[in-house]
Amino acid sequence: MTDTPVLQGLKVLDLSHQYSGALAAALMADLGADVVAVEHPRHSPIRTMLPKKDGESLWWKVIERGKRVMAIDLSTARGREIVIDLARQFEVIVENFRPGTLEKWDLGPADLEAAGVNAVMLRISGFGQTGPDRELPGFGTIAEAISGFAHLNGEPDGPPTFPSTTLADGVAAVFGTMGVLAASWNRARHPGQPARVEVVDMALFEGLFRLIPTQIPALDQLGVVQTRPGNLLTSHGVLRNLYSSGDGRYFCVSAVGPAAIRRILVAAGADDLIARVDADVMEEDAAEVHEFLDACNAAVEKWAAAADYAELEQRLQAADAVHRHVYSAADIVKDPQFVARDDLIHVPDSDLGDILMSGVVPKFPGRSHTVASAGPRRGAHSDEILRDMLGLKPTEIDQLRIEGVIA
Repeated sequence: MTDTPVLQGLKVLDLSHQYSGALAAALMADLGADVVAVEHPRHSPIRTMLPKKDGESLWWKVIERGKRVMAIDLSTARGREIVIDLARQFEVIVENFRPGTLEKWDLGPADLEAAGVNAVMLRISGFGQTGPDRELPGFGTIAEAISGFAHLNGEPDGPPTFPSTTLADGVAAVFGTMGVLAASWNRARHPGQPARVEVVDMALFEGLFRLIPTQIPALDQLGVVQTRPGNLLTSHGVLRNLYSSGDGRYFCVSAVGPAAIRRILVAAGADDLIARVDADVMEEDAAEVHEFLDACNAAVEKWAAAADYAELEQRLQAADAVHRHVYSAADIVKDPQFVARDDLIHVPDSDLGDILMSGVVPKFPGRSHTVASAGPRRGAHSDEILRDMLGLKPTEIDQLRIEGVIA
C-alpha cells in the first residue's frame, strides 16, 4: 500500500458556487488533488441547504470536504486581481456560473489566458456555453426535465417523477471531471505548448441525457416515443421490478438475458415459465417476449406476496438470482459490504466533530485515499493562502477584509 494518492500534485482552483461544480472539485480532492475553493464572503447558496446541525449545512460539510476554503468577492476589482494571481498557480479551474458571468468580471477564459494562466477550465452550466438557451438559468431539476429522464420515470398512469436528490448535478460533475482528466492527460502527452486555458464545456442536462440509451434511437428508427414503464422494464426485454413480500418488505429482482431470468423463475418455482425460457422464448419477436415477461412478473408478484422476505431471500440466494431489498440509510450503515469497501468513512470536522459520510470512489488498490476534513468554515484558509501563495502581508490581508473583498 502506498500513501501516494493518484491525483497528488494536481492543483485545482474551485470557483463554484453551486453543487455540480463543487462536486467535480470534491471528486478530485477525494483522489488527492490540492483543491482551493473560493466562496463569496457573505453569500454561499450551498450553506443555506438543509438539513443543518447547529446552523451548519451538512451539504456544505460533504461537498467541500478535503478542500481549503477562502472567501473572495470575485465581482470586485481587487478580488479579480487576487483570483488571477492565484489562477496562474493552478492546473485546473472549476466554475459553474451562468455563461457570461465570469466574462462580465473579466475572468473568462480569454481574460485568464491573456494574463498568463495555463490551465484546464471546467465550466458547468444549465445549458452550456453555446446555443440559444446558453444564458438561461438552470438547476438540476430543469436538466432532469429536458433530458428525458423525468418523462421516463414514474408509474405509467402517473405524472413524470423527479429524483429526490441531485442526480443531474452529480452526473454532470462526473462527466465534467472525466473531461478535466482527459484534457490533462492530453496536455501531459504534448508538453511545451504555449500557455492557454482549455475549456471543458458541460451542460447540466447533457450528462443525464447521455446515460439514457434508447430514447432517441427508438424515435428515429421505430417512430416510438418511449413512456414511463414504472419499475417493470419488460419494454427493455428484461425482468426487473419492485415487489412486496408477505411481511411488507420491498425488494427488487433484476435479470438481463435468459440465464438470469431462469434463476429468478427457479426461486419462484415457476416450472412452466422455466420451460419457455429453455425453449428460447427470449429469441422470439417483441410481442411474445413482452407477453412472456409479463407472465414472469405476475408469477414473481404472486410468489412474493405469499411469503415473508426471509424465506424469499433464501430461495433467491439458493438460485443465485440477482436481488436485494430496498435499503434506507439505516440499512446502509449496517451493511458489511459498504464497511468492507470503506464506503462509509468518518471525516473530522471543526464544528460538528466526526461526520459519517460516503467514502472515496473509485477505489485504487494499492493506494491510500483519505479525506482530511469536512467542509471548513467560511474563509478558513484565506489568510494562509494569501500569505503562502501570493506573499501578502498581514496588514494587506486585514485591509482586504475591511474592504469586504475577502472573509
